[in-house]
Amino acid sequence: MNKIKLTILLFLLVIVSVFSQEKKYLTHQVKKGETVFSITQKYSISKADFLKLNPDIKNDEVSIDQVVIVPNKAFKAIPDIEDGDYVLDGFLYHKVLPKENYFRLRKEYGASKRILRKHNEILRIDDLKAGQVIKIPVKDGYEVDAVKVKKEDKTVRPYLVKAKETKYMISRRYGISVEELEKMNPQIKEGLKAETIIKVPNRKEIPDAVNDGSITHQIEKKETLFSLSQKFKISQEQILLNNPELKDGVKEGMIIRIPKVLTLNNNQIFIENISLNNNLKVAIMLPFTTGKSELDFDTDRTLNIATDFYLGVEMALDSLKKQGLNIAAKVFDTKNKITEVSTIIKTNQFNDVDAIIGPMFLNNVKLVSQSLGNQNTAIISPVSSKDHGVFASKNTIQDTPSEDELSQKVLDYIKENYKDENLIVIKDDIEENQLKYNKTIAELKRIDSLGKLSVLSPVKGYIRPDFFKKNIQDKEQNWVVLLTDDPSVTNDVIQNLGVMPEKINITLFALHHNVNPGGNFEKAENHHLARVNLHYATENFVDENDVKVQQFVKKYKAKNHLEPSEYAFKGFDITYDALARMATYKMVNSAFSGGISERTSSKFFYVKNGNKGFINKGIFLVKYDGLNLVNVEKEPTDKMELKE
Repeated sequence: MNKIKLTILLFLLVIVSVFSQEKKYLTHQVKKGETVFSITQKYSISKADFLKLNPDIKNDEVSIDQVVIVPNKAFKAIPDIEDGDYVLDGFLYHKVLPKENYFRLRKEYGASKRILRKHNEILRIDDLKAGQVIKIPVKDGYEVDAVKVKKEDKTVRPYLVKAKETKYMISRRYGISVEELEKMNPQIKEGLKAETIIKVPNRKEIPDAVNDGSITHQIEKKETLFSLSQKFKISQEQILLNNPELKDGVKEGMIIRIPKVLTLNNNQIFIENISLNNNLKVAIMLPFTTGKSELDFDTDRTLNIATDFYLGVEMALDSLKKQGLNIAAKVFDTKNKITEVSTIIKTNQFNDVDAIIGPMFLNNVKLVSQSLGNQNTAIISPVSSKDHGVFASKNTIQDTPSEDELSQKVLDYIKENYKDENLIVIKDDIEENQLKYNKTIAELKRIDSLGKLSVLSPVKGYIRPDFFKKNIQDKEQNWVVLLTDDPSVTNDVIQNLGVMPEKINITLFALHHNVNPGGNFEKAENHHLARVNLHYATENFVDENDVKVQQFVKKYKAKNHLEPSEYAFKGFDITYDALARMATYKMVNSAFSGGISERTSSKFFYVKNGNKGFINKGIFLVKYDGLNLVNVEKEPTDKMELKE
C-alpha cells in the first residue's frame, strides 16, 4: 500500500515538475519579512520588470499573504504544438501519434527507449501515450520538413486574477470582448479562478472606477474621436491625452477614460458608471388586460401601447445585463384596474424592489405611490403628463413632461431669440382659456426689445383672412405664436398662412401640438407646416440619422420582426435610463439628481418637485426644415425626413 502511495506521489511530483516547466510565470504568496527587493533577488528579476508584472503594487510595498506574479526559473520555451514537430535547442519536440510506440520512434528518429526516458521524466513512470509531447535528441544532419520555433508574443502580458473578478470585468478593463479573452485563454471557458495567471492585452489597464471625477466609457460601433468629443463636450486632444492608445485608432469595445465631470448649460451631464456584479430588482406594472376572453390588437389601443412599451423594456434589460448588471425583473398585469393594482400590492413583497416601472394610468400610479412611497424604491410613471404633485411620494418619478412644460419650452425659446420680429399671437375664444392666454401674452410683452404685439381671435369660429393680411408684414420676419389647442382654429391658421406667397417670411410657434386622433394638428398637411417653418416642443424625437437610433432599430427588428413604435422607443429609454441611474447611485434621490441624459428618443432632465419626487423636464424643440424635422438645439445636419 505504501509503495502505491509513493508511486502516486512521485507521479504527481513529476507531473507538477513537467507542468511547472511549461509555465513562464508562477504566483508567489508574500511571507513575513519579504519585500519587493528580496522577492526580486529570489527570482532574479529586475524591480522594473517585477512591477510591470504586478501593476497593483503601490509605493514599492507588499503585504503579508499578498499574491504576486513572478517568473518561473524552471521555464523552458517549449512551443505549443498543434500540427507538425518543432526543433528547439537540439531537441525535436514531437507530439506522439495514435498507435505510435517505442519501436516506431526508434525506427523513425533513431532514439532508443532508454534515451527517450532519459530526456522525458514522464516516461520513467508512465507509458507512452498519444498526445504527449516528448523531447527527442536530434542527430547530426537531421532535419524536419517544417521547422517552427514560436517566438514570445509581446502583444500579451500575464495577469493575476483577483478574488470575485469576472471575465467581463477583466475584458472591460482591457477593452476587449469576453469572447476575445476566452480565445486568448481557452482554459477559462469553463470558469475563472482567483489567483491564477491568464493572458491579457499588453496595454495600459483602465481602472473600473476613479476618484477624480472621471468615468469610463466603452466605445460603441461607429464612434469616432469627433463623435466622442461631441458626446462628452470635451476636446479630442483631452481625450487623447487621457487615452494614448486611441492614437492607433478608435475601435469598438475599447474602454476609455473621460477625464472630468461634465456640465451643459450649468447642469451636470449624467454619466452612467455601472459597477459590475451589481444587483437590481425591478417590478414592471403594465395594462396587458390578459383577463379578457380575446386580445384584439387591431382595436385595443391600450394593449398595443402596453405591448410595444414592454418590448422596449425587454431590449433595455438585455442591454444592461450584457454590461454585467444583474437584474431580477417581475412583470405584473394591472389590467388597467385599480382593484388589480391593489391586489398586486397586497400579495407581493416590494420592500427590496429598487424600481417599479409603471403603472401607466394616473389613478393606478397614485395608489402605488401612496402605498409604497416610503421605501427607497423609484416609482416611475412612464406615460401620464398630468400633475402628479397632488399625490406623489418622495420617490415618484414623472417621466412625461406636462403640457405646461412643453408650452414653456416654446415660450422660453421665443423670449431668448427674439430680435425685432413682427410678433403675432393667435388664440381661441373659449372662455375658460382666456386667463391662461392673458398670462402668456403678458409674459411675451415683457420682452425687452419688443415692438408691436398683435393679438388675433376668431370671429364666429374662424379668423377672417383680412386679419392675417393686415397683420402679416411683407418685408419683415413674422413670428406667429399659436396658443390654442382647438383643431378648428389651428386648421384655419395653418391653411391661411400656408398659402401665403413664398416671399413672405413666416415662422409659426405652436404651444400645443397634438397629432393624435382629435388633436389640433391631426389634419394638418406637411407641406403647409413646412411653409410656415413650424416650431413646437415634444418629449420624444427620433432622429433616424443618429447612430444609436439605427442600432436600436436594427436590434429591435432582428428580435421582434417589426419596426419599433413610439412606445417601444419610450419603453427602452425610460427603463435603460432609470436602471442605469439606480446602478450608478443606490439612493433614488441621488440617482435622479445625477444630471441630464439623452437616449434613443427621450431626454431626461429631472427636477425635484418639492418633496413630491421628480418631474422630467427633458424636452426637445423641433422645427420643420422643408419636409425634414430637425432638432432646433442641435446642428442642422440632424434631420429626419417625413413622408407625405
